[in-house]
Amino acid sequence: MKHNGSKKMKIWTAASLAALTLTAGTVYTVSAVRADGLSAAAAGSAAVHASAAAQTAAASSTAADKIVDQYNALLKKRGQLPQAFAFLNKHIGDVSKRQATLMTLHLENAVKKALPAMEARFNSTSVQTAIFKVYRFGDDFADVIKRTKDRKLIALLKEADASGYKLETAEGMFFPIVDYTKFRKYGAYVNPDIKAYFDIMAVESEKAVAKDAALTIGYQELVNRTLSMEQFVAKFPYSNRAAQVKTLFDRYKLFTFYGLSNTPLFDYNTKTIMPNAKKGYTLVLQYNKPSSSEYLTLLQKFMKLLKDENYKLTAKVEAFRSANIPIE
Repeated sequence: MKHNGSKKMKIWTAASLAALTLTAGTVYTVSAVRADGLSAAAAGSAAVHASAAAQTAAASSTAADKIVDQYNALLKKRGQLPQAFAFLNKHIGDVSKRQATLMTLHLENAVKKALPAMEARFNSTSVQTAIFKVYRFGDDFADVIKRTKDRKLIALLKEADASGYKLETAEGMFFPIVDYTKFRKYGAYVNPDIKAYFDIMAVESEKAVAKDAALTIGYQELVNRTLSMEQFVAKFPYSNRAAQVKTLFDRYKLFTFYGLSNTPLFDYNTKTIMPNAKKGYTLVLQYNKPSSSEYLTLLQKFMKLLKDENYKLTAKVEAFRSANIPIE
């Protein structure tokens, strides 16, 4: 090669080596050294390995795409939720994190979409009666299945369990709800925001915050759950599930400052805050930094006002709630 009137040895790059067409039986020896210190032969070897890796990645990507296509086709079929869960359990490690995230979210959507139909099947008198005969407080599907001899009920409960639901009861009725513990196990394969989302929802499905218009958890746990939701919204404002968590967060805020019909924050007769609520909120504020959370800051202001008002529901307290936590 000529350059400024002088001759220089040609430098072989990985790209130029890859462009060579080698004839069978011909041996090419290249002794030039590249600027980065690699011999041309070493560079060629690196190029081959890089090409092989790219080919493997492409093949893997193609295989993953096929898995996703099979999975989506399965989700479109009615009554295939058990098969979809089994398929995802088997193949979630064979796809990318992005694909796994979308697959789990699509499964959640499908489970929620099919819930009304499953609820209707549970609402029949025969199913309610059959469960009632053997049900004990805290039972899950497996417990009821062990005790009943009703084959139709057993088949229904097994299907519901495999479809992503769990048994819940309220106001004397038995019904299925989404069992988010089945989704939480996918945490290692999905994006951080969706892992956090499934963690929040699993806590909710393991123990509902309220039943029969009454709180079922303590006031400290109520605040801690609300904090986790607030942190999620702050950390993942653009998450695919940010809106759902924000809705849940707003609901929990109302429970915090108003209570429920059967567990009001203030006694209906004396208008004094419930002792457990006062104790729980006071302890939470002692062990946390209110300045780190808008929710805790609001709770701190609320408790300070209550102290000034002898912990009674006065006009000033009502005005504070209306201004800061309105019921819409």
